[in-house]
Amino acid sequence: MPLVALFVATSAFSQKPQWVGNTPKELNYTYKLVEVVSNGSDLAGARANALENLAGDRLLTEGVRIYQNTIDSRESSKVKNPNQTIVQTKNTHTTVTTHIDGSPVQLSALRVDEYATQENGMVKLHTLFQVATCSDPVFDNVYVTDKYDFSARVFVPGWAQLYKGSIVKGACIIAAEAVGIGGIVYTESMRAAYMSRVYSQPSFAKEYKNRADNFEIARNCCIGAAVAIYVYNLIDAIVAPGARRVVVTPRNLQLTASTASDFNGIGLSYSF
Repeated sequence: MPLVALFVATSAFSQKPQWVGNTPKELNYTYKLVEVVSNGSDLAGARANALENLAGDRLLTEGVRIYQNTIDSRESSKVKNPNQTIVQTKNTHTTVTTHIDGSPVQLSALRVDEYATQENGMVKLHTLFQVATCSDPVFDNVYVTDKYDFSARVFVPGWAQLYKGSIVKGACIIAAEAVGIGGIVYTESMRAAYMSRVYSQPSFAKEYKNRADNFEIARNCCIGAAVAIYVYNLIDAIVAPGARRVVVTPRNLQLTASTASDFNGIGLSYSF
């Protein structure tokens, strides 16, 4: 019961997304994936400061300006489609205008995900943005999920949990399984030792037999605990969500589910 309570408690911890400190890689050069760290007295203030920090990123804004100037000079003879738009939810699409050496630089950004923690009474916010580096960006399909593909990791106690970002839970499973296996080895060795004394020292046979029986019961309990932990590990590794992760796929690559009376399948289409 204490082990079950411990696992349930660790499951309740807010998991840090895997993209924090490990920015995903974009698939084309018309935008950048950028992690911005900001602070505020509340979440709204931290979000406002995130935009200020984004606008104040000299390397990013300078790179955007240089890239935009290069694209504009190369494509000045091309006619842009004024009706072309990118449909996004309003709460994630924002435009930030800043100035470098008196020249305005506009950052068109989409908020992908955010992660907030409380530190010393302040909100510390990590925000992941897609930031356009040209006037007509091709934003990849970026989505956040806590689902992970099935893999052989589930068969190794704690490995799948560590992979999915559940560090505390994974460490607890590894430690509990190690204790269970260690208990099996110890109790079985003690049972065998006392059983050997039953035959080598017949005058104390009854006492040694009782001790051997006690260690046999303890061994069986350890086996049961180890099996229970392993079964829990399998179930948790397969069904429990992990830390949020960001998946990036090409914008022109589409997966569609197809269903019919005689078959189910997935369709793949690529637009050139």
